Amino acid sequence: MVALKVTKIGDELAVVLTEELREALGVAEGGTLYAEQSSEGEVTLAKRDMSFEARRERGRAFIGRYKKTLDELAK
Repeated sequence: MVALKVTKIGDELAVVLTEELREALGVAEGGTLYAEQSSEGEVTLAKRDMSFEARRERGRAFIGRYKKTLDELAK
């Protein structure tokens, strides 16, 4: 677990990422992180948008790539 420091910049609050966490997330200055809250209240940071729409698009891409295999398995 990594502790993150919260700092105020103007009227906004910002989280300071350690070098270790920046490397783990694969982000640099100007990059985008996505935060998602689970039903249990936990918050996950990710480099990619894992919202429902993003997951659905990844699922469709997977199905498209392996359509023949999935059709054979369905028989």
